[in-house]
Amino acid sequence: MNYTKYATIVQMLGQMISLPETKGARVVKFIEKFCVHGEGDFFGEPFKLDQWQQAIIYDLYEIKDNGERKYREALIGLPKGNGKTALAAAIGMYELLGSGVTSPLVAVAAASYEQANLVFGTMKTMCEESIFLRDMVETFENEIQVKNAPGRAFRVAAKAGTADGGRNSCFIADEIHEWNNINLERVHYVLSNNTAKRKDGLVLNITTAGHDLDSMAGRMYQRGLLKEAGKQEDEEFYFKWIGAKDDDVPTDEAIWHKVNPAIPNDWWPIENLRRRHKSLPLNEFQRYHLNQWTRTEEESWIEIEKWLACQDEELELESGEDTFVGVDMALRHDSVAIVYGQKDDNEIISMKSKIWLPNEENFMDYQEIEAFIISLMKEYKIKEVAYDPAFFERSAQVLLDRGVPMVNFPQTHSRMIPACGNAYDLIANTKVRHDGDPTFTDQVMSAAQKITDMGWRLSKGRSKRKIDGAIAMVLMLDRITAPEPLSDEPEVAIINL
Repeated sequence: MNYTKYATIVQMLGQMISLPETKGARVVKFIEKFCVHGEGDFFGEPFKLDQWQQAIIYDLYEIKDNGERKYREALIGLPKGNGKTALAAAIGMYELLGSGVTSPLVAVAAASYEQANLVFGTMKTMCEESIFLRDMVETFENEIQVKNAPGRAFRVAAKAGTADGGRNSCFIADEIHEWNNINLERVHYVLSNNTAKRKDGLVLNITTAGHDLDSMAGRMYQRGLLKEAGKQEDEEFYFKWIGAKDDDVPTDEAIWHKVNPAIPNDWWPIENLRRRHKSLPLNEFQRYHLNQWTRTEEESWIEIEKWLACQDEELELESGEDTFVGVDMALRHDSVAIVYGQKDDNEIISMKSKIWLPNEENFMDYQEIEAFIISLMKEYKIKEVAYDPAFFERSAQVLLDRGVPMVNFPQTHSRMIPACGNAYDLIANTKVRHDGDPTFTDQVMSAAQKITDMGWRLSKGRSKRKIDGAIAMVLMLDRITAPEPLSDEPEVAIINL
């Protein structure tokens, strides 16, 4: 829900409209009455929220019919220079002093003490410089204590083993794209778990984009994309990402204005961005100032323009028609992808995808994946299901027993090099159609060319981003264009290519 003009709409229409219940007005009032700005050009001045900031707060603080929070976990992504730190600190102060929670406990953490101190230090400055807040709390190096009542905010050491215990009412995790090792992820898991113990706890993750989608921040970002696309129900997860799209031109200043909401108010003058654009490598500028997850152009196996030229958001497959399927399976860490397609009379291949990301234990639910393939059998006339036997042999046997025509497609150089070349030619010549699914698109564009003595094939490249959707697509496209696919009435068997 966009609350940018919330107050104006309500004033004009009164009771004629029905908006979701929210405590946003209470939060905005607290911040603007009690909080001041920390270090910077606006030091000590009253904290006046812009409309876009108010909109985020109204959304974040929506409530359910029983008065509890609608969202218990949030990911907010903003480019640098747009007041992420100040906004997180102001929300932290509300959670400590304005929320009405009994014994509030606000944990502030980041990948380093120095980074954590950006939010926590801003909270301390707010307390020390506000004529109201200074009488409510006592500030210490690593802690802010509520006077004459239980409650505190504290800065957390960013290393495993120091965050156990406690029942946080709010956990603020700053710049989570830097939480890129297993120890930091463990700290996040422990603090999030502690917060989940509270009746109405909030985990607020705030960040700019990173470059590794196979990370905690990357997985959370993809989770948000799936929710936005309506492909995954995630009722308690709030996702707000202000950033450039894959097909945006990073040198276009209109895009800079679009994704940097602080520019119109001169918090972040456009001249600053022009200087940063000149001084930074393009991929770093995209990450920091356009909030765009990056792939360097030279790594991608296919130009984004060619892929987007094949997009058809209204694409649907025909029930009962010949359909080919490609599967790329992993045991843990990687995603699992199924791509299925049909070829029309004009030799155009329409394809759709289904991609599973790892669960919290990094394992995949084989039965769910097998059930999806069975569901495809019921809707379409499945001609072949091509798979790599490395991780899918057991499931292939299960599906074989259910009547699914399985094609063993080992990912050797001799198989994958011509298959990858075939996929490139089909995309480059707009002989395929896809529906623009963001996760599928990212995995296709994340694949890189790996040069071998026999030719090139797809690999993860330096970015290590997930590419399972690209591999499944390559398998499917190879089989659907094969000169001798299975006969119309195949004998059900695992066929070795």
